[in-house]
Amino acid sequence: MKTSNAIPLITLAPVLDARHAWVALRLTAEAPFDTAGLQRLIEDCSLAGVLGTLPCIVPADPLRIDPALTKDLPRDRLILLFSWQTGAEAAHRETLQALRKAGFGLMAAGVPAENAALAPEITSLAVACPGSSAPEHLVRLLVERPGPHLALGTTEKVCPGFCRFHWLAGHYAGMALPTMTGDPAMRSQLLRLLALITADAELTQIEAVFKRDAYLSYKLLRLVNSVAFMPRRRIENFSQALIMLGRRQLLRWVTLLLFARPPGSEFGNPLLPLAALRGQLLESIARRRGMTHDQFDQAFMTGMFSLLDQLFGQPLAEILAPLNLAKEIEQALLGRHGELGLFLKTAETAEQDDLPALAAALASLGIDREAWAAMLIDAAGWAARVGREA
Repeated sequence: MKTSNAIPLITLAPVLDARHAWVALRLTAEAPFDTAGLQRLIEDCSLAGVLGTLPCIVPADPLRIDPALTKDLPRDRLILLFSWQTGAEAAHRETLQALRKAGFGLMAAGVPAENAALAPEITSLAVACPGSSAPEHLVRLLVERPGPHLALGTTEKVCPGFCRFHWLAGHYAGMALPTMTGDPAMRSQLLRLLALITADAELTQIEAVFKRDAYLSYKLLRLVNSVAFMPRRRIENFSQALIMLGRRQLLRWVTLLLFARPPGSEFGNPLLPLAALRGQLLESIARRRGMTHDQFDQAFMTGMFSLLDQLFGQPLAEILAPLNLAKEIEQALLGRHGELGLFLKTAETAEQDDLPALAAALASLGIDREAWAAMLIDAAGWAARVGREA
């Protein structure tokens, strides 16, 4: 069984359930993973840490995955994705049985032919969401197999949820309608806070906003005491939070609160995973490029603010006008100009799974595939931890 030590170019995307909770990661790659590639991805690129929080769907060649060599990997958190044609070959049945027995999840990609005999070890399907035009045999497969079944979509299309799919990928913007993102008064309050922070207002002015809103104070304390921030001692009131965090960190957490679950809602905000991942990824790129601490913060804010137009349902320029942001951030957000604009375009290209364009963007930034994989996985892990608390 031949293996390769090379890490293929990858992208990572959040997978959501019907309540918009972040339940898994979907990895795409320029080549399917074999045993050695899977081991390097998990060990050298630190995917193992993220798998403690979220399972991951990984494109793999099941004929090149040796269960005996992967015994130290978190196989129960890995779902191997391969074509339905591979899963229908009788000659591959023994291999798939061994992988399933080892603990891997098995997911077939694409709509199987009507007469295809998929191996019983394949419990999940991943298909482009067919809506009401789903063929009868596909519906039967979705019912017969336990899943989780994954519906792949686009950012413009909203899956109505009246189907047999458990997980959704690629529907984030379409699901984030302004009517679903909570209390407009709360968002206005948060934008006011952002304006105060970016205008270097007195801490007493900022503190006064928190004192008038118990829920806002609670959410801030929950976030800053989370594993994503890990203060040396527990922060028990917002005065401590303001002093310990400082303005730059406070700006980050208030921005995250914009994407938090609305009070009393059973639905999360589908944009939160994407915004948090973008912010952390852009900061990682800035660090990799040897930029300053101020530029780290600017990169993070560029990633987070890049989805505010979808969150609020209004032009981004109108939202940014009162915030007095650095010129570099505004230029990146409104025109994708400057170095921060290049970082943002790189993240957006990755989200579109355009691997050739992503390879060109990374080459222009001087980032190799392994470094990119490590940064992307680290950003996903941070965003997942934040998402649990928001």
